[in-house]
Amino acid sequence: MLQCGHLGQFEKLNKYQKDAVLCEDKALLLNASVGSGKTTVLVNKVLYLHYIKNVPLNDMVVLTFTNKAAEEIKQRIIAYSVSPSPIDPKDMCFFGTFHSVANYLLSNILPIESLGFTKDFTIVDNVGLSELFESVINKNKLNIKYKNNIESRLENHRKGIKHYGNMKYKDDFDVFVDKLNMEKKNRNILDFDDLIEMASKLLRDGSFKPSWIIIDEFQDTDDSQLNMIDGLKGDNTHIFAVGDPNQIIYTWRGSRGDMFDTFKERYNASVMTLPINYRSTMSILTAAKVFLDDPSSLEGIRDMGSAIVVKRHYDSFNEAVYIADKIKDIVGRGDSYKDIAIFYRMKMQSQVFEDVFKREKVPYEVSSQKTIKDIPMAYWIYRLFRVSINNRDIDSYEYVVCDKKYGIAQTKKQFNNLLTEFNTGDTNSLKGVSQKILCFKDWCHNRNKDHNIEKLEYEIYDYFDLDTYLSPTSIYYCEDQNIALRYLRTIKEYIILNNFEIFEGVKRAINYLSLYGSQVIDDIIDPEKDSVKLMTLHASKGLEFKYVFISGANYGVMPLEGRFDDEEEKRLFFVGITRAKDNLEISYHSNPEFRRALPSPSPYLKMIPNEIIESEKFNSSNKSILELRKEIIENINKKQNIESDKKLVSHERYGNGYVISETDEYITVKFEGYGQKSFSKLFCPLTHISPN
Repeated sequence: MLQCGHLGQFEKLNKYQKDAVLCEDKALLLNASVGSGKTTVLVNKVLYLHYIKNVPLNDMVVLTFTNKAAEEIKQRIIAYSVSPSPIDPKDMCFFGTFHSVANYLLSNILPIESLGFTKDFTIVDNVGLSELFESVINKNKLNIKYKNNIESRLENHRKGIKHYGNMKYKDDFDVFVDKLNMEKKNRNILDFDDLIEMASKLLRDGSFKPSWIIIDEFQDTDDSQLNMIDGLKGDNTHIFAVGDPNQIIYTWRGSRGDMFDTFKERYNASVMTLPINYRSTMSILTAAKVFLDDPSSLEGIRDMGSAIVVKRHYDSFNEAVYIADKIKDIVGRGDSYKDIAIFYRMKMQSQVFEDVFKREKVPYEVSSQKTIKDIPMAYWIYRLFRVSINNRDIDSYEYVVCDKKYGIAQTKKQFNNLLTEFNTGDTNSLKGVSQKILCFKDWCHNRNKDHNIEKLEYEIYDYFDLDTYLSPTSIYYCEDQNIALRYLRTIKEYIILNNFEIFEGVKRAINYLSLYGSQVIDDIIDPEKDSVKLMTLHASKGLEFKYVFISGANYGVMPLEGRFDDEEEKRLFFVGITRAKDNLEISYHSNPEFRRALPSPSPYLKMIPNEIIESEKFNSSNKSILELRKEIIENINKKQNIESDKKLVSHERYGNGYVISETDEYITVKFEGYGQKSFSKLFCPLTHISPN
């Protein structure tokens, strides 16, 4: 009999969810529709296996695609654990992203020494990796073509794909790969791809075979991650994969549209579904269903709710002003700013909202790929720690001592002389930060003798004499000092939480930061902060809001120009729609600013049934994609005819553009990338361009 006290919300699960939790098939693929409670099922699955089937947590590998998802799963499991057998977070050492689990395995279990590395390796981030590429090329005087595409060429090289067919002359890329791998071993560093590749290789011949592999968001899996799953799987291993094929929106990052079929065939997997959506009103789900190949796979339990608003605006500025006023009205009725989100297709579309919201005093946050590199003080300390825990990380050493703002501004020649001394490891011959770097490990080991580390951030601050490098006379001193101490405090808390010795804790914290790339000081988007969230459709995945505005749904933007037949574009629009719980408003512009946009609504809007739409100027045709294809071609041809009739001009700075309006005194031109610019005809720096 089930001890449901150990199973979180088991009694509240619906039949589909319970069946998935209790299923013990060797391989199960759970197709979880949007808003169907997949995380709840996953958490209860772990609790069921642990408490009812007596599977130790450290005999399960739970793989996610974001650290946020991994932390949410772990925290919910801990919250549901009960006496007399509470869950120790350390037992969930194999719960995390593919990269973090691979990192743990290589650092603690797998014989990475057989590949030429030690378990004290450090992880190089994307910035450090670019520096390493440049260093290897220059050091070996290599001729490398397409330097901006080195990462993609490396990825193809791993797959055995050569580029010589597209190149007139062969370059030194094969030599570069060999020298790069050798340099990584010399410096004892791994990049993100190395983590997965090496873990997969060592797992295949290793003895670590967990009883259960549980995979979240399986639709985002790529080939290398599937290889890692193969390596983890033993004869007695069970695999439980949860995902939604309707949310495959990252094929440009390596995920595959046929991964579900591959999983079923490779592991002879059974299939279950979670069809019931608890999130959205029936109006929103009715709109979402038209984008599914199988509409019956999505069911709802809520009432119809409000109709979907489709709004036409003159341009994005008019829309931003309108939405700012509407947000004030929503908040005035008692809702919070954090209940509201604005989605768009391209990052550049956020700027007009930021400008208007600042003026209208609407609090907002912009989701972005901002990293610690964007905070110079924190990034300098990050590189300082990297070389302090791995003295062979020469690029980080160069960054620390040559940085003109925080380092000692060494020239290249001075650095080379310093490096010669540094490589000897003679701490007596060096001074300042170089000596501190070489002595850091010994300092940490001596510091471990005092078990009280409550003020560790201040001790590390003083050890490195950071005041010297923060420039006390600088106007940024107080801000930089605050950032440094907050950064060090975060590392201290990480050490305390995991009960690590200091050096080990610093090393793991820095590798953690390399893995996730984002700053550890503050989250970029805080869901609890009372502010409107601005983000791309891609960034919205996994989130939900009471009010959702989708901006700029024009031909050529949603979907992108020339990609109407792309199933991923359709799924992306589906993802955006299904983030809305209660209210959804979609806009398009009659005078769009972006070159690729047509001044007419997205064909996706015309697929939504007219009876669930509220609009003054828009009527849906409720057509299928096949019926809309002819209409799209006609619109593209119409745009091309309009473009050919425009007066084309050229400007020395802004490039080519076309005349929007003209008076006796002024001429207004629209330039791609720069928007509209007006010029006096008396001093007009424009040159007419013949259409021929």
